[in-house]
Amino acid sequence: MKTGNKIILTSFFLLSTVGTYAEETAMNQGSSFPEWASNPANYIIGFLFFILAITIYVLYKVNITLLKIIAPPPALTIDPEKKTSLKDKKQSWARKTYLKMLDSVPVEKEKDVLLDHDYDGIKELDNNLPPWWKYGFYFTIFFAVCYMIYYSTGTGKLPEDEYRKELALAAQQKEERIRTNAEYVNENNVVQLTDAENISKGKETFSKYCVACHRADGGGQVGPNLTDEYWLHGGGIKHVFSTITDGVPSKGMISWKSQLSPKQIQEVASFVISLSGTNPQDGKEPQGDKWIAEVTATPDSTASASLASTEEVNKK
Repeated sequence: MKTGNKIILTSFFLLSTVGTYAEETAMNQGSSFPEWASNPANYIIGFLFFILAITIYVLYKVNITLLKIIAPPPALTIDPEKKTSLKDKKQSWARKTYLKMLDSVPVEKEKDVLLDHDYDGIKELDNNLPPWWKYGFYFTIFFAVCYMIYYSTGTGKLPEDEYRKELALAAQQKEERIRTNAEYVNENNVVQLTDAENISKGKETFSKYCVACHRADGGGQVGPNLTDEYWLHGGGIKHVFSTITDGVPSKGMISWKSQLSPKQIQEVASFVISLSGTNPQDGKEPQGDKWIAEVTATPDSTASASLASTEEVNKK
């Protein structure tokens, strides 16, 4: 395959990637009118690929011309009549357009644009800027004006608007997950687990991550005692679940939501509540407020609790 054909195929491949990107974007959006069509970034990418392809082709042609000048091929004997017929042959429209966009001066006429400057034998030509370059520059000015009008008039979506839209979409998707996924647990719908299997799983996780601060029996060490009626951040499944999820950075307790799944946190919280009243030996003194759980009749026999008193116990 000739080098020129390779350049053309490569340029075509680069330009085709823009169309592929646009098609994938439209499929992801799933709307009748693809959003990429109103996104100026796609047109910028397409224009840059187009300029890149033209530049590669022009540089290729210039290099070939320079090679012919530096090392011209062996002279061929051409019949004068045949030479005249070649000169008189009409050039194709594409060739005329190509030469017009280059606006280059033939080598035999370079003396007409030769400047008086002479730098150690190197002389300078006063060539015009290539029209393709000037037209590209004019297009960027036109595009900048359209871009400014598009966003300054409120037609285009600013990054802040796009951010708010993404936040609203994320909130909607979160609600959808909560509604459709029975295992999706948060502080609003969490319930206490009482079956032996889940309590055992919670104990296993507790033994792996929590014993360093609360001891294996929950009696408290660096952290508070988890077996009495007093809680620093509220008792009950919802408060304990929230405390484990978000942590208490001011007291040195990290957030566990990045290491444990919501289901695992629910299991640990249920195990912690099951430790209530076990009274381990040498347990830490009570801390926080007294919490009394009020059992309410629910289908899953779970307990909801409220703060019964605000009796404050001095921290030790």
